[in-house]
Amino acid sequence: MVKFKLLTGDLNWAVYGGKFISQKLNNGDFDYWLVIEVLNWQEATGETNQGTYNVSISAVAPSKVPETEMKRAFESCGNETTDATPSSETKVEVLHQYGIYASLYNQNGNNLRKLLQEAKQEAQKINMLFGFYMDGPENKIGSTGWDLIKGDLNAALKRLA
Repeated sequence: MVKFKLLTGDLNWAVYGGKFISQKLNNGDFDYWLVIEVLNWQEATGETNQGTYNVSISAVAPSKVPETEMKRAFESCGNETTDATPSSETKVEVLHQYGIYASLYNQNGNNLRKLLQEAKQEAQKINMLFGFYMDGPENKIGSTGWDLIKGDLNAALKRLA
């Protein structure tokens, strides 16, 4: 069973949003973490046309990200790398904040408890069928989860060239 703990967010994350991180998972080739993000549409945008909440699941794999992209992510997020090696959780947090992740699940609704239950069930499926989830297109140009987890947003264009 995939378990999650609070990664970032206020104690009142249901109102102000928050992120939860799974334990380290492995697909047989590399380690990855799942991140559940909770967004309160009313607080974030003032709109609730699609429901009060959005719950999404992303996969982050720091070992797949080139060192140059990792450095850019840390610099962009205001976390200058130091001599100390950042923890895996810190890397996951920074990469997710920077946008280097594969989006694997996304659901809107008004019942946060139900959305989180569904997300946890989906996380179990993702863990068992990780490759199938990653194979799907992530954007309009055809980049897959495998491309995005490495931070290569233009991989699909390179394949077409």
